[in-house]
Amino acid sequence: MYAKKFYFGCGKLINIEIGKAPENEENLELRIRNKLISNPTEITDKLNTHFVSTVEELVKQKSNRSVYNLKIKQCPNSIFIYPGTEEVISLTKSLKGKPTAGDDDIPENLVKQCVQLIKGPLAHIYNISLNSGVFPDIWKTAKVKPLYKKGDKYDMKNYRPISIIHVFAKLSERLMYNWIIPFLYENKILSEAKIDTGKTNPLLQRFSHLLVGFFL
Repeated sequence: MYAKKFYFGCGKLINIEIGKAPENEENLELRIRNKLISNPTEITDKLNTHFVSTVEELVKQKSNRSVYNLKIKQCPNSIFIYPGTEEVISLTKSLKGKPTAGDDDIPENLVKQCVQLIKGPLAHIYNISLNSGVFPDIWKTAKVKPLYKKGDKYDMKNYRPISIIHVFAKLSERLMYNWIIPFLYENKILSEAKIDTGKTNPLLQRFSHLLVGFFL
């Protein structure tokens, strides 16, 4: 059964490569300086410049805000991560199974359906990555797509970027998160910083994701 699903998924990828895949997306057009453009390369360049400038502006705004104090305690304990095939299967089951894929064109639903065939190699790759401290360069890239919000469809300000990362990179991030975050709290490395409302400081969650990023 798994082999059938695997080869069916491979067939879909081959069709994409030879141009036989059905086109479900409508062609995007943008209005730049009262001129309508439809060239994909030109549109990509314009959107890239817009998205980068938007992110830079957001970073600048956040850097001016006050930052909560977050105490980090030293811990003598060590954390050892040796994921096995069962953990890989468990993580893969948590995927939503969407047909979306990163720039390797391997969709979530294909990996989820065929995990029994690749669980061994995946666990081996993750263990080598963790032991060597090397995260595959190809997993650091993402496919960025413009998502229409509302308003004038020809105005690029009405689009926001959506990053679609490699499914194997997504699994690696979840693997690290599931190991690191419980370790931090069990050993009381992060303080329970509070904000005025009495709720847990949202900075804790952002900091947790940042720590995972350091390991990757």
